[in-house]
Amino acid sequence: MRVCGVIAEYDPFHRGHERHLRLARERTGADYIVCVMSGSFTQRGLPALLPAHARAEMALLCGADVVLQLPYAFSVREADSFALGGVGVLNALGCVTRLSFGSETDDLGLLQGAAELLENPDTALEAAIQTGLEKGLSFAAAQGRAVAKRLNVPASSLDAPNTALALAYLRALIRLDSPMEPAPVLRNSDYHAGELDVLPSASAVRSAILRGDWAGMRSAVPEKAFPVLQKAVREGVCPPDGLDGMLRYKLLMSAPEEIAQWPGMGEGLEMRVLKAAESAVSREALIDAIKTRRYTRGRISRALCHGMMGVNKADLPEFPVSARVLGFRESARPLLRTMQKQAKENGFSLYARPAKEETALLDCRADDLWRIGAGLPRGETYRIQPVIIGESM
Repeated sequence: MRVCGVIAEYDPFHRGHERHLRLARERTGADYIVCVMSGSFTQRGLPALLPAHARAEMALLCGADVVLQLPYAFSVREADSFALGGVGVLNALGCVTRLSFGSETDDLGLLQGAAELLENPDTALEAAIQTGLEKGLSFAAAQGRAVAKRLNVPASSLDAPNTALALAYLRALIRLDSPMEPAPVLRNSDYHAGELDVLPSASAVRSAILRGDWAGMRSAVPEKAFPVLQKAVREGVCPPDGLDGMLRYKLLMSAPEEIAQWPGMGEGLEMRVLKAAESAVSREALIDAIKTRRYTRGRISRALCHGMMGVNKADLPEFPVSARVLGFRESARPLLRTMQKQAKENGFSLYARPAKEETALLDCRADDLWRIGAGLPRGETYRIQPVIIGESM
């Protein structure tokens, strides 16, 4: 049984994701593809636009065989912890043999060399990264350029967003001593592109959804997945500003010493947050007022998300111990049985509904918060069954 793992957000699933799943299957010869996907909140520290089960169904209709949920404790984290969570889930299943990911370079030798260097950095490399940060570069860019210079390759080889995440996946494989073999797929579209094209960015598709551009959505999403997208949008999405009021109230009710315990806070940043909160009327305005070269938008956004969720630094584990089954194809039932058996042997829990799962408390809270932002009744988390796709579909 050859099983390929993929870690994603699919917010929402689009034609570029479909291409990746197809190429991952072709290049690894996989019998099954298992996706580990973020739930109600994404790495950006924002609510996902579409509900998790709808995104899982879109993926299952377009190439995935099983979709598991990456726990909140890892989905809203910096790249290294996000990657460690996703790789940790796949590794715990005991049957995933390959890990596929998109990258702006598919030179595996270069990527592995860079990952090994980052896992065992010397003072010169750390100093070079710090110099990049002091010049105003993002962490991904500073890290990529420093490593590229050491490996004597162009800076553009390693400083792109997906390449930075690819390096995090490879470092996670090293850290976990995982037997999974990496299988990069060359990304040939702009991660941040604002316009819809043949292989659009998730940002462009989200923009189309928010402005009600149905023609744009239809062009960006695989035909099989489009009805799922239509249904989800009509039932209710959580816009990026859907929880701004909740965040402002949380800040109003929180003391500095409480905010200091939120993951990502430290060194007096809580006072800067509270000062900015006095005048900022939106989440974006708040982040604009807080960010510095040291404290990036991503770090601040995640910290605010954790605060809104009531999460402290001590609440975030180093490794995942469970994952929710969001959906699967009928043909993947043999794989599910194998996953359940081997995961249990590895001390890892797979569950379908979180009612009795202690490790799912954060995910239930995140789902309820998402539904508040979407203007929907809470409590559905406990009732939703996994999506099952029949072979006739």
